[in-house]
Amino acid sequence: MPKMLVLLSCFLLSSLAFAKTPPDYSQLDPRPFDPRKDPDPDMFMGHWKESSPRHTFGTLIERDLLTRNDGDSLHPRTRGAVLQFINRLTYGSLSGGNATVPSTLKGEQIVFFIDTGEGVITARGKTARLAYGIGVLMPPNLEFTMKNTGSAPLTMYIISEPVPSTFTPNKDMLVRDLNIMPGGVSGHWSHIPKAIFMKKDGLATMSGVAPVWFDGMTMGQPHSHCPGSEEIWFSVRGNPYILLGKKLRLFPPGTAYKIPSDNMTPHSTINLSKEPVLTFWFMVVPEKSPQAPSYSQLADVVWNKDRRQDVVMFFRNWRASLPRNTHGSLVEREVLLKGDPMKPAGTGTVLKYVNRFTHASLYAHSQTIPTTLKGEQEIFYIISGKGTVTAGKKTVELTRGITILMPENLGFTMQNNGSEPLEMYLISEPCPAGFRPNRDMLVVDENTTPVSSTTSHWVGIVKPLLKTSDGLGSLESVLTCEFSPMTFFQPHSHQEGTEEVWVALDTDTYVLLGMQIWPQAPGTAFMIPPDGKTPHANFNVSDHSVKLFYFARFRDHEPRK
Repeated sequence: MPKMLVLLSCFLLSSLAFAKTPPDYSQLDPRPFDPRKDPDPDMFMGHWKESSPRHTFGTLIERDLLTRNDGDSLHPRTRGAVLQFINRLTYGSLSGGNATVPSTLKGEQIVFFIDTGEGVITARGKTARLAYGIGVLMPPNLEFTMKNTGSAPLTMYIISEPVPSTFTPNKDMLVRDLNIMPGGVSGHWSHIPKAIFMKKDGLATMSGVAPVWFDGMTMGQPHSHCPGSEEIWFSVRGNPYILLGKKLRLFPPGTAYKIPSDNMTPHSTINLSKEPVLTFWFMVVPEKSPQAPSYSQLADVVWNKDRRQDVVMFFRNWRASLPRNTHGSLVEREVLLKGDPMKPAGTGTVLKYVNRFTHASLYAHSQTIPTTLKGEQEIFYIISGKGTVTAGKKTVELTRGITILMPENLGFTMQNNGSEPLEMYLISEPCPAGFRPNRDMLVVDENTTPVSSTTSHWVGIVKPLLKTSDGLGSLESVLTCEFSPMTFFQPHSHQEGTEEVWVALDTDTYVLLGMQIWPQAPGTAFMIPPDGKTPHANFNVSDHSVKLFYFARFRDHEPRK
């Protein structure tokens, strides 16, 4: 196993040895954010532009990202004052042509990581070049100077770690260039680290120091850290996002955060761009980890294709299928179809309990033929256009947001009264043996339906449309779920017997399914593989709300008789 993976994951793996029974890692803590209990992730973040400048080493200007903790380690009083084992994390700048005064560290040693500019550093008669990607481990008791050899500022990140009295430091500075160092993907799904300095290289308090890349459209495995650990990340290049606790945040260059070490607060870096982003990691690992609770991490530490469904098979957009006629003149295009969800035979053939899920259109001024369903009932969710549906002696206006539950044994017709297509999603569900369907069609107007929750799986804003008691035969829930800007759904998986489908309505959005990020364009549906190990989470990084249509069957249940 690569050494970097060992360090990044050792406390998670070692914690299993302390557990009497294996924790359930199929999801993260499902409870919504509680400010009375949960650490506030914003207090664990800092950007150097938020702090005042001060000078060190004569001419170097430092500005704080993170500083020593000023109170309760899980509830700091000051933003960014969170460090327990590391002295400080700062951003330094040396103006063009300037040089520091000869300086010697006492009781600390420093890692310099160069961000921009050009310069040199000299210690004990040795001089090294400074440029982007150069890391320098400067031990105590060694006089050094730094000089900017260019006209632009020489900028750098500075990590100061304390030196225990029993520690034997290096005699010389150690210089590494990440641009010529080997590296590779090393755990937590998608981390691409290069370990610049490790314990064997002369670190005193920290266990490892490493730049970590995230390739385009990838995210790290959400996981938490145990008490006694100290893991810090800062952003160097690109504009990633982070999931920290139950909050989604921007993570632009110059921003740093520490993971609250309560064994329950997860973190993950998310890159939604096409280009790789560069972050930086350093950590203090405890000698022993306490027992890991359930919800402390999500899925496996190492990606293994043999243990995962091919989740591409669970995505489909109705535009990828050909049209066919039903109900005389209704034009249906398939989204998800009947199949084996554990071994799909083709893309979208994943439904076990529902007959079919389609996008349907009734063209302008058209109407369906009289139709009576047998052995099935249909659910229509109107997404655009205007029309009417008549069943029995009841006629109902159809507009956006109207949901119709049409039972079997009831004749009905649908008519488009407008000049644009009447568009809808259609769910056909089987009627179980002995099931007693409704006598009349049921109409629900989403526009007048109250919100039932704003904290479903942390952030889901739910409007329930249909449930079992309303006359569903196989399904148990039909609803819409809205996500406010910059929110992240609680990642979790589903066991066999669950059939849960999400459909993007009007806006491009993103979903975590399995260990990968997927864009979800309007008209795209996905079902969560029911293997108990494939997590999913919708998330919204836009500045406006997004809404998805949802239907689900959770477990065997008694149909209405």
